[in-house]
Amino acid sequence: AFNKYYNHRGPSSYHPKMMLKIILYGYAHSVFSGRRIEFLLKDSCRMMWLAQGQTPSYRTINRFRVNPYMMEFLH
Repeated sequence: AFNKYYNHRGPSSYHPKMMLKIILYGYAHSVFSGRRIEFLLKDSCRMMWLAQGQTPSYRTINRFRVNPYMMEFLH
């Protein structure tokens, strides 16, 4: 389902499934700020595991959240 929204060209990017995991984990723990999610990616062992050691920036997290393709996928 994610392959439709995943661009395989250009520099390597974060997999949409991983991005969705970290955002949903943050939401489940009442963390809605992209900056706070970024902080947890460096501070929380659980978030590090979910993100497979990757640390997307808060800008990347926020861009992912407002991406029209992801909004379409979630509906």
